[in-house]
Amino acid sequence: MPRIQRDPTQDEMPDFESEEFTATFTLLVTDQNPLEVIIQSTKDAWTAGHQKRLEEWERQVEADKEEERLQQEEQEREGEENRRAAEELESLCKAEVERKRPKVKGFIAQKQVSTHVAQRPCQYAVNKLRNVEYCEKWYFTPQGCEATRAEDRTVSTSALTLTQGEAGLVLTPAAVHKPSNKVIADEKLSWRDTSIAKGIMLNLIKNERNWPREHVLALITHYMEMDNHPLRVQDHGEEALIIYMAQVYREWIEQVKSTEDHIEPFDIGSTNEERVQAIYRKVLEQKQLSLMVRSVPISSTHKKQSLTSLPSPHLTHTFTHP
Repeated sequence: MPRIQRDPTQDEMPDFESEEFTATFTLLVTDQNPLEVIIQSTKDAWTAGHQKRLEEWERQVEADKEEERLQQEEQEREGEENRRAAEELESLCKAEVERKRPKVKGFIAQKQVSTHVAQRPCQYAVNKLRNVEYCEKWYFTPQGCEATRAEDRTVSTSALTLTQGEAGLVLTPAAVHKPSNKVIADEKLSWRDTSIAKGIMLNLIKNERNWPREHVLALITHYMEMDNHPLRVQDHGEEALIIYMAQVYREWIEQVKSTEDHIEPFDIGSTNEERVQAIYRKVLEQKQLSLMVRSVPISSTHKKQSLTSLPSPHLTHTFTHP
């Protein structure tokens, strides 16, 4: 239906009894259709048409109001959606800002710095230990901490590198993948350095969630067994114990991290005295052989013959762990 452009409520019935209309209607007068009937019929026709236009206008007005109401609701809905989207965006922005904000703890007023400088192993060693991976004890000695501290400064703390993670390639700090070129094998460390290193290691792993409690306790027991082993008071006994600790720690880490079903990790806290004694005998043999080699004059023309004719050492040192 065409849209009504003018409000019909303002329309008024023409004066059909005026001279202009009467002159026109007179032409239509007959005996059966007198002037009065024509005038009244015209009035009735205009009134009916006017009423129809009023009804159509009312429907159009109501339709316009309904459309306006729907548009208003749509605008309000869009406004609400835009408001929620803006609030969500603002919340995300705040969360991102908060995430990037450096985490700074509060401090205790008047609390002084520690008297002693704490040993801080490099990120590479800490990451290895955290992931229950083998790492040389040298990294946790005073010399190792000092050497790798200088090396850590050559790698930016913000430098990242791609590594293979459980969910695929991930970005990790480059420093955690940078071993030192000054590292000393566990077997070559002194007893003092080994003791300091294992103390720092135990302090680091005891609160690491990747380390099960029973594994931490087994490692503590292992080092206590070594600290109290009777071989320590014997000549070169500590050297043998250091070698034993180096060997079994590496083997234990490899076994507890193994994915092979047939491998059943041993208890590192249970000392294998037979292996300890075998290592000790070998250390003594090497010491004795070294002494005999040094006793042979290096200028002798029979050097080769003398070395090949050296007697085999017969050693009887055996100590039983109580």
